[in-house]
Order: sequence, then C-alpha cells, then structure tokens
Amino acid sequence: MHEFFRSLRFNTEVMEVVHLMGYMILGGLLGYYIRQLYRRFALTLSNRDTFSATFPLLTIATILIIFVVKSSLALSLGLVGALSIVRFRAAIKEPEEIVYLFFCIAIGLSLGAEYYMIAIGGVLIFTCFVLGGHFVRLRSGGHELLLTLSGEIAQVCSGDLDKFTAEVSDVVGRSKVQRFDVEDGHLQYRIAVFPETDT
Repeated sequence: MHEFFRSLRFNTEVMEVVHLMGYMILGGLLGYYIRQLYRRFALTLSNRDTFSATFPLLTIATILIIFVVKSSLALSLGLVGALSIVRFRAAIKEPEEIVYLFFCIAIGLSLGAEYYMIAIGGVLIFTCFVLGGHFVRLRSGGHELLLTLSGEIAQVCSGDLDKFTAEVSDVVGRSKVQRFDVEDGHLQYRIAVFPETDT
C-alpha cells in the first residue's frame, strides 16, 4: 500500500511538471507573438528588435516564478525579499515599452496561475486595441520617419554642432531628437521626422 501511494505522488509530481512545461511553451509562443506585434506596430523608433527579444523569456520566467510560489506563502515572501535587493538599470525611454513589459508579465502571471484562457483572451483584446490604434493613426495620416546621420564630426558638421542641428531642423521641419552622441570625434545623430500632411 505504501508503494502504491508513493507511485501516486510520483505521478502527481510528473503531471505538475508536464503542466508547467505546457504553460511555459504556451507563454513562450505568446511572448513571441507580442514581440512581433511590438516590432510591427510600436511607435518607438529605436532599438525595437533588441528590446523585444526579451519578451518571450520574460513571460516564461514569470510563469516559472508564479508556478513555484503560488502555493507557498513562505516562498512568496522570499521572492519579495529577493526582488527588493535587485536593482534594475534598463533604460526605459518610452511609456509604450513599459506597457509591453507589463503585458508580458501579466501573461506570465495568468499562465503561472494556470488561467490559460484568461491569458489567451487578454492577448486577443490587447491585439484588437493595438490594431485599432494603428489604423486610427493611418487614417489620420500621422507617421514618422527615422533619419540617422553618422561619421567623423569634422566631415559631418565641420565641428559646429549648433549650426549643424539648426540646418537639419530647417531641412526636415518638425522632428524629435532620438540620439545625439559624440565620442572620440565620431558623431551619431538620430531624429524622428514628422512629415507635414496635406489636410
């Protein structure tokens, strides 16, 4: 009888591992889908590919954490203590980036708690709002172009940065500086250009 109950426990643990693996695979796929959504429709102009590469991994890691701590108050408190000493130094430049990160975490929380239908439904609703916002922007004619100028500072702007930025602004019109770096005589200047549209 003892061996029988031990086998039942072993089967239960195996089933939990199988369920966890299934949720992690689903989370990775949903994270990859969110990454493609971000790369295609996000308004952020710089560093899209590198930034979004973490989405599947973030989702999977969140699933594993929630799956482990959901049934244990002690582990939950330990997690809070561990996270309190971690210092995150990632540069989040746009609010849209934070939204996508939080959404990946939310999907991971749902799947870690084994609410896969909530996760799938959330992704569908999120997609509808992203696509809706994209089509509204297309109809209103709002879009941006990315312009990057780089090279030796003496060749690009003859050493006069103020005159250079003024001339670029005169040529392109309304714009927003994304990056302006000068290092070892090398200039990298990136701006988002907002073309004027006929109304």
